Amino acid sequence: MNWFEDENFWLKYKEMMFDPDRLEATPHDVEKMIKLANIPNKARVYDHCCGFGRHAIEFAKRGYVVTGVDNCASYLDVARRKAKKQSLEVELIQADIRDYVKLNTFDFAYNFFTSLGYIEEPEEELQILKNVHASLKSGGKFLIDIEGKETLAKNFCESQWFDGQDGSIMLVSARIIDGWSRVENRWGYIKDGRYEEIIFAHKIYSGWELGSLLEQAGFYQVELFGNLDGAPYDQDADRLIVIATKR
Repeated sequence: MNWFEDENFWLKYKEMMFDPDRLEATPHDVEKMIKLANIPNKARVYDHCCGFGRHAIEFAKRGYVVTGVDNCASYLDVARRKAKKQSLEVELIQADIRDYVKLNTFDFAYNFFTSLGYIEEPEEELQILKNVHASLKSGGKFLIDIEGKETLAKNFCESQWFDGQDGSIMLVSARIIDGWSRVENRWGYIKDGRYEEIIFAHKIYSGWELGSLLEQAGFYQVELFGNLDGAPYDQDADRLIVIATKR
């Protein structure tokens, strides 16, 4: 089993990955995506790797027809409960994004918070993007929010500690490997005197590399931004935001 297919990983480290500040920013993320990608009202929206549906639910609140796809059943259960509690209709599907395609269906798709680069095989990573391309209508747009190679180099932090609300302590450390093509992460979890850790690696992309990959997948117009406000992707960029369009 690959690390990203292990539900225990996502449950154990959920609090660290999705801290209160990140969750609080979710409505603002959605408003900025709508503006930056110029998403029309009532468009069909595809949340690619939707997790527990924080963005999918915000899109549904605004009248969009939303489909969220993820491989983590526990996260999808959380998303379903939240949608039901707010009387919102969100189609939530458990599927592997290497396989999931819904031909010519969506006006807009997005992959948020570095949910690409997990797959080691280049052909499978490309297939994931081809699947998104095939699932979009002509003129549909795909937005990716990721830690770019350039922004990672600028902001690289070798190790950090986090205190969990359940009394746990989490150590996150990272190092660059394979000639700046991947980052290796070591995440430690301490609770009740017991220590566990997981070591995993994922690819990192420069703006040019990700743009080139999207073009190989069939997208014809690829724009790079440094944040969701549409700032340029330059030395002052906070994130790598990519918008790719299907012809």
